[in-house]
Amino acid sequence: MDESRSQPASQPASQPASQPASQPASQPASQPASQPAFSFEELTLCNFSPHTFANITHFLYLTTLSLIDEFMEMLDSWTFERRSHSYRVARLALLIGKEMGLSQRDLFVLGVGSLLHDIGKMRVPREILVKPGKLSEDEWSLMRQHPRLGSEILERFPSLQFASPMVVQHQERWNGSGYPQGLKGKDILLEARIFAVADSFDAMTNQRSYNVVKSAKDACLELSHQAGVLYDPVVIRHFQKLGDPVDFESRLRWRDETLLHEIFPVGGFLELFTNEEED
Repeated sequence: MDESRSQPASQPASQPASQPASQPASQPASQPASQPAFSFEELTLCNFSPHTFANITHFLYLTTLSLIDEFMEMLDSWTFERRSHSYRVARLALLIGKEMGLSQRDLFVLGVGSLLHDIGKMRVPREILVKPGKLSEDEWSLMRQHPRLGSEILERFPSLQFASPMVVQHQERWNGSGYPQGLKGKDILLEARIFAVADSFDAMTNQRSYNVVKSAKDACLELSHQAGVLYDPVVIRHFQKLGDPVDFESRLRWRDETLLHEIFPVGGFLELFTNEEED
C-alpha cells in the first residue's frame, strides 16, 4: 500500500526501457540473443515420449519454484518488508478469492501474482525503499515505476508470464487514482482488485519504514470507508465475510516454510498450461 505515504499529486511520464547500444552482427536486431533457435511448433514435431515430457515438465516446475524462492531471497535483502509481507498478502488474497468463488486457475494466478507483486522494487534504489518519511517528487517518480518493472521482469520468464498482467496492475485503484495506468473500476483485473484490499490491510497492520501501525479492527474500518473509492465494494463485502480479523490473522502467519508449495502447487501449474492449450 505505497499510497499511504505522502506524495506529489502529479504522475510521472512513463520511462522508456533502456536499449542495448548495439546487437551482435550475427544476431538479427529483432531477436534477443537469449531466444531459443527452435520454435514451439518445431518442438511439437519431435515426438517425445510421454515419459520425456513428464520429465521436462517436472524440471520446469522445480526450476520455476526455485526461481520464485530466489526472487524472495533477493527481496529479503533489498526491501524493508521482506518476504513475510508477500507471504501474508498472498494468503489473505487467497482467502478473499476463495470466499468469492474463484476458479482454481484464477486462484493460482492470484496467489503467484500476490507473491511476486513487489519484484520490480529490486530495480528501485534501496535508499528510496527504506526512507522513513515523505518521498521527494523524483523519488516518488521512481517508486511508481515498480509495477511496470516487475511486469517486465516476469515477461522474461515464460513460466511466470501469466502473473505479469496482475503485477503491472497491483497499484491501480477503483476510482482511477492508482498507477501506473490510472485504470478504474472493472477495467482493473479482478485479481488486482482483490490484491489491493489484502495488501492495504497488511500495510496498515504491520510496521513499514513510513507508517503508524493500526489495529486490525481499525484497518477493517478504513477499508470499509474506502469501499467504492479506492477498493471494489464487492471485494470489500467478501473480505468482511471472513469475519473477525483476530480469527483469520493467525492463518496469515502460519508455517511460512510451506507457503511456496501452497501457492505454487504442481497441479495448479499444469492446469494453467492445460487451460491455455484448450483455449
